[in-house]
Amino acid sequence: MELARLMAALADSAAYPYPIGDESVEMRQTHISIVFMAGPFVYKIKKPVNLGFLDYSTLTRRRHFCEEEVRLNRRLAPSVYLGVVPITRDPEGIRIEGSGETIEWAVKMERLPHEATLSERLLRDELGTAPLEALAGRLAAFHARAERGPAVAQYGRFDAVAGNARENLEQSVSLVGTTLSEAVFDRLWTSTDATLADLRTTIESRAARNIPCDGHGDLRLDHIYLFPDRPRPDDLVIIDCIEFNERFRYADPVADIAFVVMDLSRHGRRDLARTFADAYFQAGGDVEGAVLLPFYAAYRAAVRGKVEGIASLEAEVPEADRFAAADRARAHWLLALSEFEQPARRPGLVLVGGLPGTGKSTLSRQLAERAGFTVVRSDVVRKELAGLNPGHSARAEFEQGVYSPAWSERTYAECLRQAEHLLFQGQRVLIDASFRDEATRHRFLDLGRRWGVPTVLLLCKADPAIIQQRVEGRRDDASDADWSIYRQAAERWEPLPEPTARLSRAIATDCPEQPAIDQALAALREVHLLA
Repeated sequence: MELARLMAALADSAAYPYPIGDESVEMRQTHISIVFMAGPFVYKIKKPVNLGFLDYSTLTRRRHFCEEEVRLNRRLAPSVYLGVVPITRDPEGIRIEGSGETIEWAVKMERLPHEATLSERLLRDELGTAPLEALAGRLAAFHARAERGPAVAQYGRFDAVAGNARENLEQSVSLVGTTLSEAVFDRLWTSTDATLADLRTTIESRAARNIPCDGHGDLRLDHIYLFPDRPRPDDLVIIDCIEFNERFRYADPVADIAFVVMDLSRHGRRDLARTFADAYFQAGGDVEGAVLLPFYAAYRAAVRGKVEGIASLEAEVPEADRFAAADRARAHWLLALSEFEQPARRPGLVLVGGLPGTGKSTLSRQLAERAGFTVVRSDVVRKELAGLNPGHSARAEFEQGVYSPAWSERTYAECLRQAEHLLFQGQRVLIDASFRDEATRHRFLDLGRRWGVPTVLLLCKADPAIIQQRVEGRRDDASDADWSIYRQAAERWEPLPEPTARLSRAIATDCPEQPAIDQALAALREVHLLA
């Protein structure tokens, strides 16, 4: 049956064997499956696709992989996976669990509240160390009892591991120019080969000792649910393991936990990623495995970059979902690069803000020299948009002329566009601007969040008397602000709300005992943009 017609039929509440009530059927899809959330249950069907690494091209194969999905996922979510059910057609139409001709198969699951996922708890800042340490212990026990042996270990040998990593990059060539740049792709390919060469002996040794096991294969935070009030094992439920290809599930346990580490890092919580990883290696007694973690985290990020990139090009996926998938793809590719790179070379976004005369541009130049950032200065961008030489005076009253709100909006929009372009190329970007209002700060901080790069706002502060001396002594500078502009800007300065404050660091630019550059470099170390 044509997929679009089947999707339309299953979006109708009449297709289900129980009353759904006033709720409508919710539908979500990836490049390989479609999920229908209907009342208390979820039904998941597989798209009739053959992507090389998976083959759902026939009804028989789709039924087989539905059955495998239930069998394998009951290891970590025994109460959630209820079975495999037919989708049938009779004179009255398409029915879930009907008695007519079977036209498709679906996995039937308990519907779990999305707000219970670790990803949602993380976004609400409700994910502490205790649940992650519990998860580490649960996974260490899962891996300890998982199937092992030569048949499994072959997928953890060097040739298999290297083949998977290289194949993933090969399958992503068509995405270059859309969700990752040629520059990032080339650096990833080079880094992958170099890292594999360094790890070859360790990978081979672990495979020879049958350390690889039948794991999960897709341990993203979206697949892990925390229910503190439920008894074990239903207090910590993990769904959606890889069922379609054993070589993606048979792997070193470090490759499995690398997904959790990667996801925490993508959300800017490398501290929690370290907590989880340390707890896992301690619980499993696997000190040696820690050396493999950066490589596997990069590989997992690259896999997600490919998967999300494919989804962003799917015509049947709604436009908003395609745009979101493209953002996630870019974030994962940049994270993959970050896992390979030393902190001083990682893509990142630094905002240097503050009132006029607080030393933003001086600090920005120093950071560019000391930490390898490309600087986008709003004062220069503003003049370029107006067709003026950066040193040409465009002095005007406060918020007049090229400093009007409309011109400022154009200026910040262009700064944001340049930041996106540079990050897409895998560069380290510094935006030198006042960031006086919260809406503007949020737009740039949100870019860092969406693209998963380390981001920090450095707020320059100085004594007003020193600021007055600076602005009155300027000559041939792109900034036109004088003392009166400073005073009016200070009156309009919007305080930082808590979420923004957590991402900001105050830099004293008039303190000779601790130069501003030292404070700024320390802040970059905090967000892992310097060692």
